[in-house]
Amino acid sequence: MTPSQKLARARHCFQAWLNAQPAEDSPDTIRIRPSEPQAEWSESVFICDGFYRGRRFRTDSASAIWFTEEDELKIHDEDGSCVETLSSAELEAQFAAAQPQTDTAQTEPLRRAA
Repeated sequence: MTPSQKLARARHCFQAWLNAQPAEDSPDTIRIRPSEPQAEWSESVFICDGFYRGRRFRTDSASAIWFTEEDELKIHDEDGSCVETLSSAELEAQFAAAQPQTDTAQTEPLRRAA
């Protein structure tokens, strides 16, 4: 999986976590790729000690940091307390579950007799 695919997966998992929160904590304006300019959602590069560490996602009620090296997503509430940590395996499982299933017979290469 490429770094951009891993980032897309982290965005998806944070958005899924936001959508699972009660309606008063997760307003409809929050989107992973907001189409409206007034949407209260932001993403920034996370740098620690001068090194790129990942991405930070923020809303009014929550934030998350995706750590690239560990491939881990840590979600924090508005007080800064860590409320959930998703490991690489958990991110992959959640992302795979949300993807449409494809017919494996169509994706397998054809074998021909010699």
